[in-house]
Amino acid sequence: MTDDLTPEDRAFLDTIRKRFDEIAGADASIDPTELGAALGLRDPYYAGRLFAMVDRDGSGEIDTNEFIAFAEKIVRGKEEDRLRFAFDLHDPDDSGEIDWDELHRILSASLAQHGASLPDVAVNGLTDALFRRADTDGDGGIDFAEFQSVLDAYPKLKTQMSRSATAMLMPPPPRPKRGPSLGDRLRIVGQKIASNRAAAVFLLLYAAVNVALFANAMVTYAEAGANIYVQIARGGGACLNFNGALILIPMLRHLLTRVRHSVLGEVVPVDHAIAFHKLVGHAMMGFAGLHTAAHLANYATLDGGIPAYLFGTSAGLTGLILMIAFLVMWIFALDWIRRSGKFELFYFTHMLYLAWFVLALLHGPVFWIWAGVPILGYIAERLIRFRHTRRAFPVSAAEPLPSSVTRLEVKLPDGYKYQPGDYVFVKYPPISKREWHPFTVTTCPEESGILSVHVRGLGNWTKRLHGHAKAQHADLGHAYIDGPYGTPSTHIFKSEVAVLIGAGIGVTPFAAILKSVFRRRAAGDTDLGLKKVHFVWMNRDQYAFEWFSDMISGLEAEDPDGALLDAQVYLTGVKLDVTSATLDVAMDVYHSEIGRDLFTGLRNRTNLDRPDWRAIFRRVAEENPGKQVDVYFCGPAPLAKILAATAADFRFGFHKENF
Repeated sequence: MTDDLTPEDRAFLDTIRKRFDEIAGADASIDPTELGAALGLRDPYYAGRLFAMVDRDGSGEIDTNEFIAFAEKIVRGKEEDRLRFAFDLHDPDDSGEIDWDELHRILSASLAQHGASLPDVAVNGLTDALFRRADTDGDGGIDFAEFQSVLDAYPKLKTQMSRSATAMLMPPPPRPKRGPSLGDRLRIVGQKIASNRAAAVFLLLYAAVNVALFANAMVTYAEAGANIYVQIARGGGACLNFNGALILIPMLRHLLTRVRHSVLGEVVPVDHAIAFHKLVGHAMMGFAGLHTAAHLANYATLDGGIPAYLFGTSAGLTGLILMIAFLVMWIFALDWIRRSGKFELFYFTHMLYLAWFVLALLHGPVFWIWAGVPILGYIAERLIRFRHTRRAFPVSAAEPLPSSVTRLEVKLPDGYKYQPGDYVFVKYPPISKREWHPFTVTTCPEESGILSVHVRGLGNWTKRLHGHAKAQHADLGHAYIDGPYGTPSTHIFKSEVAVLIGAGIGVTPFAAILKSVFRRRAAGDTDLGLKKVHFVWMNRDQYAFEWFSDMISGLEAEDPDGALLDAQVYLTGVKLDVTSATLDVAMDVYHSEIGRDLFTGLRNRTNLDRPDWRAIFRRVAEENPGKQVDVYFCGPAPLAKILAATAADFRFGFHKENF
């Protein structure tokens, strides 16, 4: 049977044989459980139907010949043959027609396969809509010709269904080993510089000052006759003086918020304050390591060696403690620690900064000259925060929402002001009497008297908050608020066209902004320059949409023709396979009849796929020729890199939320 196979087909079948061995294991046969686990089939009906199609002799096990014969049929077949496989998957009784019950069953199985669910009445409506569209002759069944005909209107999904028939048997493709080429990297860097000129100039000055300080210290000590180790140590020390003073400035939140809302906000890169704080921290770790290593190398050349100078002098002992303290702070501030649900480790180890600055003033004879003003500024910042954080805000609501999200609402005193997109630090004594956590404000200033935040249960504190909300305590007590502080999203009101992109709980900065935009428009605000908002929201599961979609639906009702708001929702947890294409077609048919999405109730239907950013940005550019477009993003860093590069290709501005 395989004599006339092409080299490509042979390679595929070799892969299939290896795939069979991986699934089957030592007994050289595949049972239903093994097949379902290997292919990631969560729904038993879907898994059972596929197993029956491969197990042609009905033995209850798939042997090598059956597995390869099935795969070979898929490989050798044309697109029509692969679509026939998809059709047969929908036709469990092999009658040659899909009746209403069979279509209902496969749509239900597809929903279950992708971790989604709908009420029975909704699944019935979905089935009715697709069945009416497909059963063109009205005989109560969908034959293969009708199945093909309805797919012809969706060429992309038709291709997906055809390819899925093959891809479902293949092992996951290996990750590409090579990253972007040097040319691509340089292009991306150039685009980032072009779209962040103020930050680029600031970084250039920062690097130049460090180089100048290091070189000057080395030259000065070389002329004084010091050896190379001392020269390097002094160079590192000079840079530590500079960076040790600089690292405090991005933490002056009240000052930076004032700068953001002033004319200086156009030239000072305050959007990158946290990123700059991290950069300075990494630089200090490098300079501290170099400074320490060079001093140890020098001590080794002196009488008494390293122990005498490291433990027998105040400079050596304070330097050792400084190095250990900074190393601990640096390690527990790394992103993978903070994102692992161990925020408390970061929070409490970072308190070592107090001891570090005291010791640094004792250790470095001129450090006070460099750090004196920033330290005084930081003390003033802390005093302001202390005064603000002594006020207790009555908690008026602690509401548990789907996907482990909690809405915490407090009553505001008279005179408390904030801007849309601002964030605050929250301390809630019923959860912890010491910990402060940053959250974006999700109410807008036009909603007077209240302030709310939406909190996703990711770490210990946030999970305890969700449990506390579920307990429905009669007395919710008080919370303490530090803030508000400005974010990049506050620039949106200066944009002409804005693209708001939220991933999961990253949608929270845009809740207040969208509400405020609509309130200002309704009030006839002539200063509102924003003409169009494209809102893109991604979630891995349907339940995460519930708490926010009601608000978006309300805004759409105020904008019936979509002149101001275009909301697009993506359900990214869906695995694209044979049945997901059927579900996609059914949802599209339903949406065309009803005019509302089945999952969210929004004007545009939910996309069962990941966004094609280049296509989205191209459409925005084509719809808004000659207009300034700005992209605002809140979500994971890897996606931010992709969006920043793509936005730069289209000459869009790019702003990312940083906490």
